[in-house]
Amino acid sequence: MLIVGGGMTGVSLLRELAARDIDALLLERRHLAAGASGRNAGFLLEGTAANYAAAVRQHGRAVAREVWAFTAENHARLAEALAGAAGHRRLGAYTLAASAEEELELEAAASLMQEDGFPAEYRAGRLLNPRDGELDPAAAVDALAQGGQVIEGCEVTSLGAGGVETSRGDLQAATVVLATNAYTPQLLAAAPIRPVRAQMLATAPAGELLVDRPTYSDWGYRYWRQLADGRLLLGGFRNLAPEEEVGYVEEPSDRIQNHLERHLQAMGVEAPVTHRWAGIMGFTPDSLPLVGPVPGRSGLFVCGGYTGHGLGFAFNAARRLVGLLLDGQEPPSWMAAARLAWRTPG
Repeated sequence: MLIVGGGMTGVSLLRELAARDIDALLLERRHLAAGASGRNAGFLLEGTAANYAAAVRQHGRAVAREVWAFTAENHARLAEALAGAAGHRRLGAYTLAASAEEELELEAAASLMQEDGFPAEYRAGRLLNPRDGELDPAAAVDALAQGGQVIEGCEVTSLGAGGVETSRGDLQAATVVLATNAYTPQLLAAAPIRPVRAQMLATAPAGELLVDRPTYSDWGYRYWRQLADGRLLLGGFRNLAPEEEVGYVEEPSDRIQNHLERHLQAMGVEAPVTHRWAGIMGFTPDSLPLVGPVPGRSGLFVCGGYTGHGLGFAFNAARRLVGLLLDGQEPPSWMAAARLAWRTPG
């Protein structure tokens, strides 16, 4: 079996297949965690990018409940697999209202979560999910890849009927899995996935505790956390330049970075900025992942499209895909790849 893509999804598939004694090879065109899996804030959260009340409106209560339970399971299984590696901490996370409208929404979200059995505490414009966590995403990818067959620097250039063409020659395989998330349309133009850039920066150690938990705000468009060594990570603000943040340009832009710096100043952070980076996320039309066979393409499967919450979905999504491949167990209908319309080539 061939896996294309060396991010969280790809290494999770590799690990799950190895546990089932299935021979698999992972191909990565650059290096492990080179894409969004190594270029994010390290938030390990339950649910979708939207809050629970918004998810209930969009997907219905039953589906929202299933999605939250799925991501709670994802966290538990990933934490078990990492066994304390990759700086995993589970101190909870805040969602902070940036407006009166969002404040009402978060209060409603907390109430619905409590009714559906998910721990949530709401107080004065701030929702706390005590089960959320954080980690070093690149280190997590490296940890999960240990012992697996990985070829880095091998770019898949096209998909064939019985394998792939790569920069190192053709490879045959009865089953190929695209674990390429935002980059899936570059290999398969029909994929209903849109590339969206996320930008971040990091500071030198601040010397004091400024943020006690990972924090989301402004409908998920701003997010920050403080590492154990005192450094601040801050990202987001793509809603202030939506046209510029679609596509495959991985370099940060001055416009968004200026917004990030102003937010640092508003937080009272005086430590200098030491790093800036960007990663490309894969968004689907309904903000839910794609897991399963590619319509009309025998032997070709997809696992991705996490709409900015890959760490919250990918490990468990990979497990569900392996269950489909080896046991015939269908993934939940809300993540089935065939639920969305795939574009007609040409």
